[in-house]
Amino acid sequence: MIISLNPAIFKTKNSEVQSILAKILVKMIENNHFIDANSISTIFFDDNNKYVFDENEIAKSHLSKTGKQNLKDYIEKKIRQPITKIYINHLTHITIGTNPGEIHPTNAYNILTERSKIIVENGINDGKFIKGICQKYTSSKINKQRRSIYSLIDMSIKKGIIEFDNAGGLPAILNTTKRWIDDLRYKYIYKYKLMAIFDSDKKHIHVFQKTTHGQHISLIEYLKNRIISDTPTKTDTSYEDQDLIIWHILYKRKIENYIPLCILFDKIPAITATQKNDLQNITKDDLDFMEYNYNNIGIGEQKLKQEFPEMFMANFSYIELEKRCEHHKVRIEFPDETTEEISELEQILLKIAKII
Repeated sequence: MIISLNPAIFKTKNSEVQSILAKILVKMIENNHFIDANSISTIFFDDNNKYVFDENEIAKSHLSKTGKQNLKDYIEKKIRQPITKIYINHLTHITIGTNPGEIHPTNAYNILTERSKIIVENGINDGKFIKGICQKYTSSKINKQRRSIYSLIDMSIKKGIIEFDNAGGLPAILNTTKRWIDDLRYKYIYKYKLMAIFDSDKKHIHVFQKTTHGQHISLIEYLKNRIISDTPTKTDTSYEDQDLIIWHILYKRKIENYIPLCILFDKIPAITATQKNDLQNITKDDLDFMEYNYNNIGIGEQKLKQEFPEMFMANFSYIELEKRCEHHKVRIEFPDETTEEISELEQILLKIAKII
């Protein structure tokens, strides 16, 4: 997350606001967020570029001697570290202040301290899917700059800054999302801390129909806070900035359909030569929406649910995942108005980056 500070808020005489601002400064040091240097220069330095924040009432009343020194060291380091274009393009940017469009210090402190949550159908299985693709793209050669974003996500997952929230199936994602949005910890900050990812359950490439995807439609309508058409458009079934929280519906049927066939063949000894041949000779689109079962891969539902998530954690290259998704890439637009075509898996990771 990139943080800007409105200099006006640091002139407040309100002791409670001063206290929460001091806590925010401490948290910024602890979590090492990205600070917009342009927004802090007049707060911490005079016209001669001399550090003067020790004389601010917030520092004198709410920071210890050690705290003031740690802050000084941190700010003087950050002021010399301009934020790179890659972070500006992919991380959420908030401004702490009390003007319209700014984040009140109380809410900003909660944003900095509360864990981010990715709401999924199955916390363990979907968590391995996300961890697996994150680790592979972190070490990929696909884009050297974006790798730094994926490294931030990987580190956040390992540190527990991002956690997977187990909804217990698609129908429960709606209620779970409502519960967290209404929770006092997230009530005013859910846009910055919550995300939902869920299977499409599509049986073919065509878009959803309300008659066959009622539960999906109800969830999407809640996330969009509007009714969508009987024959949903691509916009209807895609995340938009004005939606309640960041969300993603898988293009393919389920997470199992993202496993490359070479990995599937290697990890499932029970699969027969005939079944391998059949899978290799169907179209990519048919493979995207196939329901794996005993008849086509030699294992039943219980073993399938246990073994497929582990495959994403196996040691194989991101290139195999890219190949598996190369026929349904997405074009994304960055804040600098440039665009690029990327795989859906990168799109998922870049969405996750927004809630770090």
